[in-house]
Amino acid sequence: MELKANDIINELVETKDIRITSQRRKILEILIENRDKHLSVEDIYNVSKKQGKSVAIPTIYRTMDILQKSGIVIKNDFGDGIAKYELYVKEKETIHYLICKRCGKIIEVTGLLPDNLNSHLLEEHGFQAIDTSLKIYGYCDDCMYQEGKFQ
Repeated sequence: MELKANDIINELVETKDIRITSQRRKILEILIENRDKHLSVEDIYNVSKKQGKSVAIPTIYRTMDILQKSGIVIKNDFGDGIAKYELYVKEKETIHYLICKRCGKIIEVTGLLPDNLNSHLLEEHGFQAIDTSLKIYGYCDDCMYQEGKFQ
């Protein structure tokens, strides 16, 4: 699926009542260009600087907060104390994360929890889940092999 900055920006303006500044536009473009990655505020800053259109770090923090609250981005914590962001794509399956404790590699997987988990929790336990994620910590193949733990 091809994500286009203008489509996302139009949705923001029409449905989320968010003012789009040139800095916010640049941040959205960076997120779209790197949609297969989980970017920290520092990552976004470094990409903007490398592209010659540097966006100030406080501006990035404020923008990511606004985009998260509006449901445009997802904020993740992979246990390293650094918030990492990704665009929220409605058609995307529920993603779960395998996180290597040695190298920090993040592997996205699907199908570990049922897609209807939230409705099941509501029906069976009277609990309305607003956010679900599964993070499994361990070691990736490369790190197990390097440590001689590969089985």
